[in-house]
Amino acid sequence: MNNNLEIYRQFSAPFRYPGLELIEELSNFKAQLELSHPGALPEFEKYVSHMLVLAPTQREEIFLKTFEVQAICHLEIGYVLFGEDYKRGLFLASMKEEHRRRCHDCGLELPDHLSNVLDLFSCLDDEDLVKDMAELALIPAVRSMLSAFDEKRIRDRIASLKKKQEAIVQEELNYGNPYRHALGALLMVLDHDFPGVPERHRGLTGNNFIPIHDSKDGELPMCAIACPSVEMAQGD
Repeated sequence: MNNNLEIYRQFSAPFRYPGLELIEELSNFKAQLELSHPGALPEFEKYVSHMLVLAPTQREEIFLKTFEVQAICHLEIGYVLFGEDYKRGLFLASMKEEHRRRCHDCGLELPDHLSNVLDLFSCLDDEDLVKDMAELALIPAVRSMLSAFDEKRIRDRIASLKKKQEAIVQEELNYGNPYRHALGALLMVLDHDFPGVPERHRGLTGNNFIPIHDSKDGELPMCAIACPSVEMAQGD
């Protein structure tokens, strides 16, 4: 395991709403990535090269088109892992508590938003917790996000929208979208730092990672709960 988790805090920049400081952040991050994970640099440079030629308003448009308006994928990890299942609520509540304990401001995004989870991940100091968070939450979620950019899935999605006679917003942004390279580079870094993740933890479904605190008996570290009990789900 790579003990330097600072790289994940820097990796949060591409997945926040792009501000004027983004280009400077990406330039600084590239230098760090070259030192720590040179194998992921070529993939990340594809994302950076695309963003560099865009005006600030264009960077905002492509972010909104990718993740908000007719979104290709969603950045909320709990939603990606659990959908509308009650476990998403548990995950979201616990993420909120972990951010609160570290006085971390999540801004306008939810606590389980990828950018906020990467910020949180970079602050963790418990090795078992870091491993669980990577293998049971981050890697499956990022793999699922990345799969949404598969060309066949995009074609099928556009065909479905057209069949429903919905207007396609900037259809060309579905193909060659730079965020697939940002997600691809992040997955490369995760796979490098946490090798040998069992296939069942890398799939798109069946993930049951619920980070929790015991409110009655004091704090517990976040942990992987394979099948949370009904009592736990109800907060009893």
